[in-house]
Amino acid sequence: MHLDALVANGRLVTPFEGVQEVDVAISGGRVSALLQRPHDLQADLVIDARGSYVLPGVIDPHVHYGLGSPDDYTTETMSAAVGGVTTVGNFLMNARPYEELFEAELKKDEASAYVDFFLHFTVMNDHHVARIPQYIGMGVPTFKYFMSFKGEEGLYLGVAGTDDGLLWEFFEALGRHPQALTAIHTENIEVVWRLRKRLQEAGAADLAAWDASRPDFVEADDLHTACYFARLTGARIYVVHVSSRAAMEIAREQKARYDGIYLETCPHYLTHTNDTPLGVMGKVNPPLRSESDVEALWQAVLDGTVDAIGSDHNSRRREKKQGNIWQASAGFPGTATLLPVLLSEGVNKRGLSLERVVQLTSYSPARIFGLYPRKGALQVGSDADLTVVDLGLEKVVEPEALLSYSDYSLYEGQSLKGWPVLTMVRGKVVMQDGKLVGQKGYGRFMAR
Repeated sequence: MHLDALVANGRLVTPFEGVQEVDVAISGGRVSALLQRPHDLQADLVIDARGSYVLPGVIDPHVHYGLGSPDDYTTETMSAAVGGVTTVGNFLMNARPYEELFEAELKKDEASAYVDFFLHFTVMNDHHVARIPQYIGMGVPTFKYFMSFKGEEGLYLGVAGTDDGLLWEFFEALGRHPQALTAIHTENIEVVWRLRKRLQEAGAADLAAWDASRPDFVEADDLHTACYFARLTGARIYVVHVSSRAAMEIAREQKARYDGIYLETCPHYLTHTNDTPLGVMGKVNPPLRSESDVEALWQAVLDGTVDAIGSDHNSRRREKKQGNIWQASAGFPGTATLLPVLLSEGVNKRGLSLERVVQLTSYSPARIFGLYPRKGALQVGSDADLTVVDLGLEKVVEPEALLSYSDYSLYEGQSLKGWPVLTMVRGKVVMQDGKLVGQKGYGRFMAR
């Protein structure tokens, strides 16, 4: 057997079988064998992973490209590769018909990407709902819906306002297609409008005020509505960035009633609170919460309630975070630190198993979003997407080393223990020892 590459002497982490002492054989960009040691097979490229763990490549299913860099598919997939991320799921957000935008978007994205990617279409109007079967046929069976885009909240994207009637009809359409799924942002914005006005009139303008304007119960309220509608229609939903104990409690109850509900949280909700010294740099929707919420989310990660981790990455720069809390832009970069945060704060500090890390970052996202078995596990026939991880490697986070267009990180200056030291996409090394070695345009669109 001729091998293009061999990842030798490492400890392979699987989603359910734990750690295995096997070598990963790669041919034609795919895993061709898992080899017991010793063996006598040779390869054009031998990667010695001795002392390290070999994980399936991380899938970040929640990124927002196009909000920062004019060339996000270059800069942000470079950043993904540095963080051991081999596939990203980007949300296209446009009020126009996606069938008119798709081909040009795909051509541009494939010319720039360093890692593989898939797309979600953000549903904003009746036209989008009516085209669900067509979009599925285009290889995009997953969508996004902002329950918060009522009134004028979505005007910056050309959305004239959504409502729960549109949500219901969207869910009815999803329920007719078992392979379809929507990611959903749950915040009752009508309550937020009132609370925000009250806080602004009182002169509150810090990160705690941002939390107070979008409190946990507005997240939990819309989450309950979304789950109930999903259960009634048979729609499959993926609740993004669950941020609070209150929302997680509702989500846990709803998951027990209906198996078409999947939950995501983000690294920043596992590490930061609303009193962080970062101030407006930490502005995000939903807001950073309390230490009690952080602990509740870690419990949900550890006990299996959370299905996946997404970064909610965008590449806005520091200059967009200026002014008080009402003026600064929301969101920040996160793809490159997703895995290091889980390794440092989860595995090394809280006893999170590497097997569970693989479930959260590879296997479950691949299953939920229709990428499995090509992505999500290192098994014979799957794409040779992997990251080699050194659990003992400790580094201080430096934004410039993360290669994002964004010039800051929530973890800037913080020491994290546990880093990817090599990233491979379809059998090609794209990052080694923290340095980008891949090629622009190598990444491919994953039709599902």
